[in-house]
Amino acid sequence: MEAQRIKAHPAVRADTGKVAIQRGPVVYCLEEVDNGPNLHEIVLPVKSELKADYDENLHGGVTVITAQAQRYNSEWKDDELYRAKEEPGGDSGEGSGEESQYKPVTLKFIPYYAWANRTPGEMIVWINER
Repeated sequence: MEAQRIKAHPAVRADTGKVAIQRGPVVYCLEEVDNGPNLHEIVLPVKSELKADYDENLHGGVTVITAQAQRYNSEWKDDELYRAKEEPGGDSGEGSGEESQYKPVTLKFIPYYAWANRTPGEMIVWINER
């Protein structure tokens, strides 16, 4: 079975610009224990390959899906709630520098039915895609 990206109906506003990962009848999710905190900062590139592998050490053995993605590299302080928006272009007048605010990461998706069985933390099914 091949892993695939699933999109929600356009009327589901909360999932606009996002995809879920499914392999056969199984929906997958990201957990903080595997992918770190602030899962909403992760972006799955459209061309990123979804690779399924059997992990015998996870819950007695399950198929996990890995993919290369990007994580927003926020330099905000924990006590900083707001800040002025920086002007795009800087001194060179080219672009906003937004791409440099992302760092590459390897994602590990686990079956949705298996979440919340390890360390407490956040979980998402719908991930940003661009």
